Amino acid sequence: MLWTEKYRPKVLNEIIGQDGFVKDAVAWGRTAGMPNLILYGVAGVGKTAAAHVLANNVLYPHKESNFFEINASDDRKLEVVRTTIKDIAMSMKIGDVPHKIILLDEMDGMTPDAQNALKRVMERYSHNCRFIITCNHRHKIIPPLQSRCANYHFTALSDSDVKLILTRVLEMERENLPDSEDFDTFISGLQGDIRRGLTELQASINSDTPLKILIDRTQKPYKEIMQNVLNKDYNKALNKMHNLVYLSVDMKTICQNLHETVIDMELETNHKFKFLRVIGEAEWRRNNMTPKILSSWMIGQMI
Repeated sequence: MLWTEKYRPKVLNEIIGQDGFVKDAVAWGRTAGMPNLILYGVAGVGKTAAAHVLANNVLYPHKESNFFEINASDDRKLEVVRTTIKDIAMSMKIGDVPHKIILLDEMDGMTPDAQNALKRVMERYSHNCRFIITCNHRHKIIPPLQSRCANYHFTALSDSDVKLILTRVLEMERENLPDSEDFDTFISGLQGDIRRGLTELQASINSDTPLKILIDRTQKPYKEIMQNVLNKDYNKALNKMHNLVYLSVDMKTICQNLHETVIDMELETNHKFKFLRVIGEAEWRRNNMTPKILSSWMIGQMI
């Protein structure tokens, strides 16, 4: 069984690092006080898992009959809102529950027209249904939807929190802890992405691959990007950057990993300062530019 499923939080107090959300979720309890929600933040920090835990808490023991999950990046069109989502929202709840819950996962990909239609469904059926929206980039959610939801920023877990979780999992799996230095390096490279940490650590153990080799594989794309920059090969550098974006690596993580790569490279001082300045500015710009446009700007500035 995948560790990401086996060790997914089951109750609210098992959610680590999102104290504000947990505090409010406990207060909502099993009442009609739960608002519509937007859970946003980088990939792998537990947004979807938290939505499931909240649904368990609010709908128990009738979750299966009243909880519906739709991947909005797959079903992103207007017709999905007008048919599937509307039909669920207007149908009767089953059992002694305050309302039904619809989880719209990865909402970033839903078109603006579909989001506007969702706003109307959300308003019309508020007596019967609540929505939980998850996304990596809140700016891709139209303002009228944002204003109708309580917004919770799921921050990346700290290295100490990630280490605590991974250590507990290894102990429960009766696996030996990795070399301390390699373990810390591996955790630092995750940038708070516990889902990736669990996936890669399980893969490392199942394939009997030393963690040090796994670390080298993780750092390889960033080294290749910088080597292409040094070779002034704009297209290759940009393609490798876009590959990371397509794999849902957020720009903050990309910037942080590039920063560490540049720090470790043997470069002339003026080149190193130039690259670090561009990376730092890119991290500052990331909330106002799409990942693809920001990638193009960053590579262009470094070359």
